[in-house]
Amino acid sequence: MVQDYESLDGTKRLPRSYARIWWKVIGLILILAIGLHVWNTPDSINQVEAKTHCAVPEYVILDSYRKDNSTLVKIIYDEAFRNTSAAKLTGAVRVRTDVGDDAPTVDEDPEYWEKRFGKFHTFLEKTFPGVWNFCKIEKVNHYSLVITWEGSESSLKPVMLTAHQDVVPIQEASLDQWEYPPFDGFYNGDQLWGRGSADCKNLLIALLETAEELYNSGFRPRRSIIYAFGFDEEIGGLRGANHISEFLLQRYGENGLYAVVDEGGQSLVKHGNVALALIGTGEKGMLNVKVEVDTPGGHSSVPPDHTSIGIISELVTRLEKNPFAPVFSDRNPTFYEYQCIAEHSDAVSPEIRRLIKESQTSKAASKKVADYIYNSDLGSRYLVTTSQAVDIVHGGVKSNALPEHVELVINHRIAVESSVDEVMKRNTHYIQAVAENFDLGLQIGGETISAPTAKGHITVSTSWNLEPSPFTPIYDGHWETFAGTLRHVYEVVCRGTLKEFEGLRIIATPGMAAGNTDTQYYWGLTKHIYRYRPGLVPLVQAHAHGANENIPFDSHLQIIAFYYEYLQVVGEVE
Repeated sequence: MVQDYESLDGTKRLPRSYARIWWKVIGLILILAIGLHVWNTPDSINQVEAKTHCAVPEYVILDSYRKDNSTLVKIIYDEAFRNTSAAKLTGAVRVRTDVGDDAPTVDEDPEYWEKRFGKFHTFLEKTFPGVWNFCKIEKVNHYSLVITWEGSESSLKPVMLTAHQDVVPIQEASLDQWEYPPFDGFYNGDQLWGRGSADCKNLLIALLETAEELYNSGFRPRRSIIYAFGFDEEIGGLRGANHISEFLLQRYGENGLYAVVDEGGQSLVKHGNVALALIGTGEKGMLNVKVEVDTPGGHSSVPPDHTSIGIISELVTRLEKNPFAPVFSDRNPTFYEYQCIAEHSDAVSPEIRRLIKESQTSKAASKKVADYIYNSDLGSRYLVTTSQAVDIVHGGVKSNALPEHVELVINHRIAVESSVDEVMKRNTHYIQAVAENFDLGLQIGGETISAPTAKGHITVSTSWNLEPSPFTPIYDGHWETFAGTLRHVYEVVCRGTLKEFEGLRIIATPGMAAGNTDTQYYWGLTKHIYRYRPGLVPLVQAHAHGANENIPFDSHLQIIAFYYEYLQVVGEVE
């Protein structure tokens, strides 16, 4: 029988051999506990080791580049290539493909779509005869283009590159604000102006230019390359990318693609002594909430204390006085962006740098970092919180008649830590309080919460109801291939054309896309979705969707250079 060992000071201890076994058991339990915690952490982007640093991948350099980089030199520096490329983008801008929110379906009005996209397809085929020759061209729902360059090895999952053919309409009231006519595609040797020049005909044209340059250089892909171009991204993608997704899922199945690369809102962002290449690895969700208030009408000479407009204004006041709280967590790609900032940038104070690093393990530090980001600027604020914007209000028809019906629409971009349900619960709280305060009935999503009264009722409905996207894995082989190629192209291939970023170290970091792209339909095709477009300026600086949309033409050439390298690199990885 083994007896407890009692020391001279009266404390009991295990014999040394048993103590060693006991400590090994404890260590094993701790390891298992940590492992289970990591395994069960919901929506955590990566394992623990990825949280402790900002991994900067090495350059990915092709052997073919070392032997002969003349094509890349031509793409970036050759004046004749530059001018020819500019002419192609100018031609694309001149074909009007603007689509508004009130656009009909393709079946309702085929002519509406044909005069835009039938003409654009003719332009593309004429401009890129090589692509139409060596690729398979398929049209989905009439006007989406799925262009496949078949690879030699069917066992390799295809890589898909996307852009959209449509652009946002021009507001007639803003025409006098344009320095050059919006559909002229004016090129001055440095900038190219016009609707779609930045969002995103430049990307579409660059992808097709890349394909022809690769083919002409003798490249033949091992891995199939798919180009997917929807035609209604700016109004939600239901006619375009939605159908493309169904088409490709039938062909390749769930998780049947190697990766999807789509447009992104950021390109390079200067941050002190480094430049951040913010690669979108997640998107916020979206929800539209429509609130309608109906009250009895009458003559405005004998109004109630609160008209329907006053009542709905009370709701707006309550909502805007109570914005969503910021959250800084490892479920958000922004968390990893700021770890990179803390590790590499000299533009943050020592105190903020300390808090960012401590946020990996401290909730108190996370709260302080969330508040810091939230209060930095509008662009940063909505990376860490759900937004709310009252975008549409309708009500009243005559100055001497009480408004019987008024309605508004609230648009939310939902933080990755939240959900459609959570946002609606919060909205319901304030809407219900207003209904009770003014003795009104309430119906939400077809369910009667309280019956209509003599004073009226409120009706609430929703649309879109898009949850935040899944997260693209980071710091894995796919990431190293993408980010390592990007670093090499920026820092080496494009040296001398980076303007204010010249000489800065490029830090490729995960980022959050505050808006939504066609990738919302491609979640089932791959776990690896990158939302990034090479270049020098974010879309906001390029005046995308606004007057004077333009692109520095060096940015356009950098897109071609990146994909010229990346498409060769992904053919060499398994």
